[in-house]
Parts: sequence; structure tokens; C-alpha cells
Amino acid sequence: MDPLDPALQSTAVTGVKPLLTLAIFAGVGSFFLGALVTAIKRGIKEDGWFKFNHQEEKQE
Repeated sequence: MDPLDPALQSTAVTGVKPLLTLAIFAGVGSFFLGALVTAIKRGIKEDGWFKFNHQEEKQE
């Protein structure tokens, strides 16, 4: 049977190029996700978000 999507018939959709593109975008995306998580963790710790720092100061 022929595929319903005409894009699947193209050789540009199959092969190494889409996998390479996916790998590049996954690498760039993971970098930005890691930067976002790091910024949130640092904000919680240093800037006293959710008053975690204030509780530690009172315990000391």
C-alpha cells in the first residue's frame, strides 16, 4: 500500500538528515532546559524564594 502522507514518499524525510537534525535540536534544547533548572534552583537558594532561607536562619 502507498503511504497516505505524500511527505513519506520523499527521500528527504527518511535517512540520516532528520536524525541529525533531531540530535542537534535535542542537544540545544537540553542545554536551555538545564540552564532553566539551574536558574530556578539558584533563585530558590540565594534569593530566598518560598522562604527556605528564612527558616534556615531562624534554626541557627
